[in-house]
Amino acid sequence: MAIKGATDQEIADAFGVSRMTINRWKKKYPEFAASLSNGKKAADARVEKSLFDRCIGYEVEEEEKTIDVHKDGTSKIGTIRTRKKKILPDVMAIMYWLNNRSRDTGEWAQMQNIKKQEKVEPVSFTFERGHDDGT
Repeated sequence: MAIKGATDQEIADAFGVSRMTINRWKKKYPEFAASLSNGKKAADARVEKSLFDRCIGYEVEEEEKTIDVHKDGTSKIGTIRTRKKKILPDVMAIMYWLNNRSRDTGEWAQMQNIKKQEKVEPVSFTFERGHDDGT
């Protein structure tokens, strides 16, 4: 279940136990803890690879099928063509990758540096009333 992305809570639900029980089992049975850990690492690696592919772009093969319809109304699959399709890089995936990848250096961080101003100078306004005659 962990290799398919299940959380500890989802695993607990599947076993009909509480999450605390899963935690106890991990402490009591090291092989159980290792199995969960390895499964989660494998799932994470697949997701990381998918994110990486979205960042750099990739190619997929698509099948295109034609259907031949005869005069009597019957149909059958005609030609089948396979073609390659380029999936372009995804800007949001790139931003996510760079923001997290360089978190320590802050090079790609999306943050604002706001400095506190120590002293605020008062601003004065002068309002003049117009005359009743419209001037």
